[in-house]
Amino acid sequence: MALEWTALSPADMPAIADLARRCVAHDGGLQATASLSFLERRYAAGTAVGAFADGRLVACGAVRPVGDASAATGLVDPGHRGQGLGSGLLDRLIKEALPDRLIKEARPDRLIGEPGPVRLETESVTPEAHALFLSHGLRQTFAEDVYRRDLSRPLPPEPELELELEVQEWSRDTEGAFYEAYSASFADRPGFPGWSREEWVDWLVDDEFLPECSLVARGAGGAAGFVACAEGFLIQVGAVPAWRRRGLARALAVAALGRMRARGVTEVFLDVNVNNPASAALFRGLGFEVIARRARYEPVD
Repeated sequence: MALEWTALSPADMPAIADLARRCVAHDGGLQATASLSFLERRYAAGTAVGAFADGRLVACGAVRPVGDASAATGLVDPGHRGQGLGSGLLDRLIKEALPDRLIKEARPDRLIGEPGPVRLETESVTPEAHALFLSHGLRQTFAEDVYRRDLSRPLPPEPELELELEVQEWSRDTEGAFYEAYSASFADRPGFPGWSREEWVDWLVDDEFLPECSLVARGAGGAAGFVACAEGFLIQVGAVPAWRRRGLARALAVAALGRMRARGVTEVFLDVNVNNPASAALFRGLGFEVIARRARYEPVD
């Protein structure tokens, strides 16, 4: 197989999207990761390279700056795997990411051109890709499973909440209660970012956010749990420690799914960290199925 490696430009985005669709069809994952808007944030924001066989893009990768770090991502056509193409692409990405990079703004604690941290991101890691990354001196530092539920299938009965709880939709008046529930629900989770209310709301609320499907449960002692939704997604579901193992998260999730189905949503996705078995069990019990695993890898220290 004669391969031609070349630098990619924005004009190659349709070919990258076509390759991404072939990978999603084979490996599973979110269809949105093959959209032009998603791919442009990864391939048009840095340095991209691709390999062509008979005029068709069969592998591509990109390295882009993320703050003071570099993030790399790549795709290999399912029909061209097992021939060393992925290993060659990974070598190119690591070489691109690790040399001294020009830091645009001088910082007193960093030298101009000092190499920054690098990470490799994948939206649907396969066992073969995982083994490849490890063989290149990378270690997995983050992983979460992508779940899907077909909303044409019956939902479980909506559990009754305890009488002391009041459930409210997202609004300007309840935004503070949502943030209180979010902070208390996830503060003990590894990697909790500790965002301010403004930072969290800015991350959460966009054009696809569904305020009428996002619910917060409040009791006499304050917020007890919440669910936040976007079009086709359960973004976050949580219960504060005092309300865990009492069915609250399940009740809020079922209520949100019912509201989403009433809007005409036909399928729902969510992400669950692999070190969160309680949430994984909850959503499997609600009929969700794993369709892919997203992961991040970084060099071994």
